[in-house]
Amino acid sequence: MPTWQQDWLIGSKGLYHGVIGAAWTRVGSLTSGISSLLREPERLVAGACQGSGLWEWPHQAGYWKQLHDETLTEVMAVASIDGDPGVVAGSSFSISTGRRDDTGAVRWTHLSDTLNVNERFTNAIQIDPADISRWLIGTEAGVLIAQDGGARWARSSLIGTPVRALTYAHDLFWAGTDDRGVWHSADGLTWTAAGHSKDGGAIYDLAACNGSMVAATGHGVTVGDESGYWRQSGPRMLCAAVAVHPDKPNVWMAGATPGGLWSTEDAGHTWRQIEGFVHVRTILPPERGLA
Repeated sequence: MPTWQQDWLIGSKGLYHGVIGAAWTRVGSLTSGISSLLREPERLVAGACQGSGLWEWPHQAGYWKQLHDETLTEVMAVASIDGDPGVVAGSSFSISTGRRDDTGAVRWTHLSDTLNVNERFTNAIQIDPADISRWLIGTEAGVLIAQDGGARWARSSLIGTPVRALTYAHDLFWAGTDDRGVWHSADGLTWTAAGHSKDGGAIYDLAACNGSMVAATGHGVTVGDESGYWRQSGPRMLCAAVAVHPDKPNVWMAGATPGGLWSTEDAGHTWRQIEGFVHVRTILPPERGLA
């Protein structure tokens, strides 16, 4: 469905697509809690929580196809890499990549088995834009670097706190922690504190907005730059996801669990709740240049 490139994608109890102010349509019959999303030209990929695995929706097929096997169950994060099935998946026990066997089924290899338990527990993945074989991994132990496609591992300076959000914006890597606020890094190895909300609390998602950053926190949406306190925007809620429209930087969406789906069209000055959602865990904005 070509409109998906210009629609918002909402990971809730199933995957939904639509535009602000119009109806939202569920994609297929999948009703699992969606925790992570990828949108590619020929497919969608959805990671599901509560043991529901990893799924893809090839646009030509028009239905959900299973990507997980019996060893990959609860998927917390996904990112696009080369190859087939072309996904690196993060779960509560590993970073994993797959390959197809003779029957076409995907069999998964777990790359972080030599790490300790908290280092294996993956919350977020950010591919290095300069090197697709180098991955930043947000874990319960902090940020680790998977090099050469997970063949070698290195610990960054941001260690000793869970990292639940990673992104790349303004020529920097950004990380959101449980108890130390937001950090940024030029290389992914050495990190500098970049401020926090007055209420503290965990950072679950990060998005770029003009020269600033928007964060989904345990107390709601906050906005900041590189230091000091980040200002609160909108209602207090357990905010799990936030996204900014790439062509309309004043248009944001935020998701809470519980608390549902919210939108603003004036950069967070006023917010409106969108009916029909209770738990929202991940949001993808429309593709750039297609609005």
